[in-house]
Amino acid sequence: MRSARRLLLVAASGLALSVGAFNAPALAFAPAAVQAGAQVGGQVPPSDPWAQAASDVPADPAVRYGLLPNGMRYALMHNATPPGQASFRLRIDAGSLMERDDQQGLAHFMEHMAFNGTKDIPENEMLRILERLGLAFGADTNAFTSFDQTAYMLELPNTQDETVDASLRVMRQMMGEALMASESIDAERGVIEGEERSRNSPQMRVLKTQLALLAPGQRLSQRLPIGDLEVIRTAPRERFVDFYEAYYRPSRATFIAVGDFDVDAMEAKIRGAFADWTPKAADGPPTWARCSRASPRPASSWSPACSPRSRSTGSRRRTWTPTASTSGPRTFAAAWA
Repeated sequence: MRSARRLLLVAASGLALSVGAFNAPALAFAPAAVQAGAQVGGQVPPSDPWAQAASDVPADPAVRYGLLPNGMRYALMHNATPPGQASFRLRIDAGSLMERDDQQGLAHFMEHMAFNGTKDIPENEMLRILERLGLAFGADTNAFTSFDQTAYMLELPNTQDETVDASLRVMRQMMGEALMASESIDAERGVIEGEERSRNSPQMRVLKTQLALLAPGQRLSQRLPIGDLEVIRTAPRERFVDFYEAYYRPSRATFIAVGDFDVDAMEAKIRGAFADWTPKAADGPPTWARCSRASPRPASSWSPACSPRSRSTGSRRRTWTPTASTSGPRTFAAAWA
């Protein structure tokens, strides 16, 4: 039987769609699966099992599911329509529900910052690299942040080695080597504020009221991805780093590639590009951690479910929600759900 929590999320998602707050992404990011309990070549299990490991519905045999030793999952499928093209998606299992009270809005802000310079790719050069390969900013280079996920999307105009290799390199850099320079963060604050103003419509205010009615005192109603403007205006770099290092990690990542390519060759490229990705800090606390109303946890063992505003329910909160897409680090139109 579905929990009341899941039914609540379905209702909230329906309300969001009815007021036009969301645009569904072009590709769903439902987890796929490997055989239950299987481990190959010393691979470690990811943070959650693949979906079909707990289902009697067989996985699509056309999809190759894999797991890197560092915990990153991938799913690959050959599809020759349209010919010579491919779609890449990289999903991070973290969104606004994972934010601390002093991080509200930083999951979405971090999505912006992933485009704004990495260890090996200077700020503004990333988009130039992709544009030279034929990926238009916004249409082909995109991302979104939601309550429980952040995803990065590339639409490759061709599957030549140069295009595939550069695209994988860019995604690898974004996932583990973002600089988050203080001056770049300060320059981006106004972009987020402008986005909040453009989306602060009557429909969005109705959505907020409905979520507060459906989920009173729960994190869902308090964690719209746009966040808290005071946090957006003042959060220091260290808070970005805390979130990034806790949640941008291979065990929370799933790479999806569908297109007109040789699956064996693509698998080898993905494994080569992401094999050296290792976490830089401990995994962030899950949003579904339980807490005791009688004995609140000390700050040193903080978990999102036990924040003061949500402690009254102490319930397990793991959610799914539709999402909205964003058009990049400078002209994001709808980067938050």
